[in-house]
Amino acid sequence: MPRSSGDSTATAVGNAVDLARQAERFGYRRYWFAEHHLNPGVLGASPAVSIALVAGATSTIRIGSAGVQLGHRQPLATVEEFGLLDAVYPGRLDLGLGRSIGRPKPAPERANGAGPATAAAVSAYAAGRGGGAHATEQRTGNGLLLPKQYDFGRLLATSATKVATILHLLQQPGAYTPDYDSQVSDILAFIAGTYVSPDGVAVRAYPGEGAALQVWILGASGGSSATVAGERGLRFAASYHHSPSTVIDAVEAYRAAFRPSAGR
Repeated sequence: MPRSSGDSTATAVGNAVDLARQAERFGYRRYWFAEHHLNPGVLGASPAVSIALVAGATSTIRIGSAGVQLGHRQPLATVEEFGLLDAVYPGRLDLGLGRSIGRPKPAPERANGAGPATAAAVSAYAAGRGGGAHATEQRTGNGLLLPKQYDFGRLLATSATKVATILHLLQQPGAYTPDYDSQVSDILAFIAGTYVSPDGVAVRAYPGEGAALQVWILGASGGSSATVAGERGLRFAASYHHSPSTVIDAVEAYRAAFRPSAGR
């Protein structure tokens, strides 16, 4: 939910709900909420809570996340949240999954969350975005602007302490982020009712199992998100607004990896 300069949180929430109503009236099919933290201009602490607020004020438009950031969220909790929403608003929920920055394993770090683990997290995130790097602005054949590739090295050099603080606040001490493919696999298994732990224990997600959710993968490059989505035949949203210089690589990687799937 965007918050304009000078607006209160209540005003911003009211504006987001009103915009969703207007979008539904104009015939739009989807209305999604991003997840952001510690950002004064975006109230995105919990996509599930935002969805609940707007779904109750609308009747037909699909409401979804763009996306739930798995860098610091558990697959089971995510499925339970969206399963509960689906019970109240059946068939209207899009579960969009983002990768985001997370603490890798193993990750030696200082007690306050700063240190080598932070550099490793940002570096791994940047590396996982895949190709598409180019030194100058370009345009595709149909005129789509592809700006110069952003230098993530600058982000690491100038924002490492801030990133460390965010990771420290969002993740439990000593926690790490599992492989993205494994997280997506767990989410799909919980929804399908087929999850079995590495130790052989079958676990059922209540609520969540059998929920009529459309699962989407969000990606901005030709990295792991596009590949995971394609290999599993999941819906894929390439985020030009997030990383315009690599969006074509995201689409091409998704198409290259795509395998048809039933009902996804």
